[in-house]
Amino acid sequence: MIKIMRYFFSIRGVLDERNRREINRIATNAFMFLWLYTAIANIAFIFLPQTKLPKSAFIGFAFLNLVIGWYGVSVYVSHGISKLKLNYQEVSVDDYPRAVRKAWQHGAWVGVVSGIVVYVMVANISGFISWTAIGLSLLIVLINWTMDAQREIGHIVKVK
Repeated sequence: MIKIMRYFFSIRGVLDERNRREINRIATNAFMFLWLYTAIANIAFIFLPQTKLPKSAFIGFAFLNLVIGWYGVSVYVSHGISKLKLNYQEVSVDDYPRAVRKAWQHGAWVGVVSGIVVYVMVANISGFISWTAIGLSLLIVLINWTMDAQREIGHIVKVK
């Protein structure tokens, strides 16, 4: 689990016992939030009148769950890791361009994955060959790509 968190949240610092304990605390809090949110949201959705809900309401509910679960928890975990300064990467002046290139590649990966998720969700509502689905997905790809890459680049520190 730590290897997965190291990749997705760009943990580059040393994981001594104290830092590992803090990461476990952050992960436990995120899990408990997701568990409570899922329970409350699903119970509320069950009690809504099912006959009057269109298909788009179900897709909207799933999309809302993805946004809260994926982005909300990611922001919380990323913020916690940033406070511990575990996502800072120290590189030499010569290795800085390579680190920036890797940051842009990581941002591209994040952008493409989030764009695919948004495309599938929006395409279920507006059709798979819809300009709305394609345009919104490309916008999400660009936004997430640049946001993630800039965050990664901002945590690269040049050392001599």
